[in-house]
Amino acid sequence: MTHLDRFIKYVKINTQADDKTGTTPSTERQKDLGRVLVAELLELGLEDAHMDEWGNVYGHLPGKGTRIGLNAHMDTALEVTDEEVKPHLIKEYQGGIIQLANGLEMSPEMFPSLNNHIGHDLVVTDGNTLLGADDKAGIAIIMSALQYFHDHQEVEHSTICVCFTVDEEIGEGPLHFNYEKMNAKYAYTIDGAEIDVIESENFNAKAVHIHVTGVSIHPGEAKGKLINACLVGNDLISLLPQNDTPFDSEGKEGFWHLTEFNGSSDEADIRLIIRDFKESGVENRIECVRHAVDEVKKKYPTSKIEWSIKDQYENMKQYVDKKPIAVKNAREALKKNGIEPVSGYIRGGTDGATFSKYGLVTPNLGTGSYNHHGRFEYLDVQEFEKMIDVVIDIVKR
Repeated sequence: MTHLDRFIKYVKINTQADDKTGTTPSTERQKDLGRVLVAELLELGLEDAHMDEWGNVYGHLPGKGTRIGLNAHMDTALEVTDEEVKPHLIKEYQGGIIQLANGLEMSPEMFPSLNNHIGHDLVVTDGNTLLGADDKAGIAIIMSALQYFHDHQEVEHSTICVCFTVDEEIGEGPLHFNYEKMNAKYAYTIDGAEIDVIESENFNAKAVHIHVTGVSIHPGEAKGKLINACLVGNDLISLLPQNDTPFDSEGKEGFWHLTEFNGSSDEADIRLIIRDFKESGVENRIECVRHAVDEVKKKYPTSKIEWSIKDQYENMKQYVDKKPIAVKNAREALKKNGIEPVSGYIRGGTDGATFSKYGLVTPNLGTGSYNHHGRFEYLDVQEFEKMIDVVIDIVKR
């Protein structure tokens, strides 16, 4: 099985998470991939490989010296379906528009990053699903590195501590993560994009759920009585800063993001995520939500508005800075492979943020995949394969 074959095999397994089930894993289908990975880890000599009751997969390949962890997540994002993924390989992309099977187009005008991959092989979707390279590319990179050591047992390496987590995409990857079982000195999450970037900083993140109960009356008898829950919710959203969304932000600018709004005239549910590199920025946006809720309650006193805030993760920078060895070793491995390392930050989240908070410093490394969480997701095969070499060198002695 080639490295690419391995990746294709993984993305064809539906592992989409679900933020409404309240279970761990949030979807049982994540365990379908987990069982495949356990079987492969055992074949590669990780004799203690297993999946725990929560769906997390652990395994260790004994070596010498420092115990180094490798992590990736099995679940895929919620925005676009992960059912019946049909990857398509474009050999030696020559630039220009990529036609997807369902009539959608990928162009360098819309996605300038495509210009960086001319001459490389790309794996794209058919336009009906996401690809799942986030983060099955990371899983495949780790498994291919383990395959290398299995095939070259004369090569010395550190003890490799592997964990594939569930529910990263809903901020619950570390919920039942067992630090003692992982038993690593430091670790890497293989879950980024550009392969030259070492990410040791990320958003602080919270999720907001707002439930609106209106007053449902037959529209023919509604004068002065009917309070439409969806219209109440619309008023509430309109009170939030309209130039503070993902569309308006870049770099280290934060945002609020409406991820879901559904319901009827009787009841409506609104879900937001709030992101900022500074905790003060998160708190300011929470205050904006609080103000909007209070104002709408005044306007619609006969409606009922309930809301809650859920912590998701925090910026890992302060923790990684205290233990720089992980970043130092990653920089050396990138340079060894002809890649000039760049310090970066994640406009998103990672299991490594919470791992770092609780003592397992875990910066994030790239996979060579791009446009995550959507139908235009793609993988640069050459970059993906280069990252296998980088991971091998990180743990090689």
